Amino acid sequence: MRIYVEAIEITREGEAEEPDFMRIDLDDMGENEAIMLIKSLMTPPYLIQKHFCYHDEDPKKPCRIEVLEVVER
Repeated sequence: MRIYVEAIEITREGEAEEPDFMRIDLDDMGENEAIMLIKSLMTPPYLIQKHFCYHDEDPKKPCRIEVLEVVER
């Protein structure tokens, strides 16, 4: 299992562009440090989530997502 902290831009309905996305592997830094880095680089609105990735497991099972924070301003 791999664990990531991710940020996904919240877009308005009908916007043609792909939302901004950032993923930080928690093997590289701590969760709080990853959240602070995201907050320093992303422009609101976006949500921060923790992604528990099981794609490399045997047998494979679905990923689990936990929303940590919605940043609106």
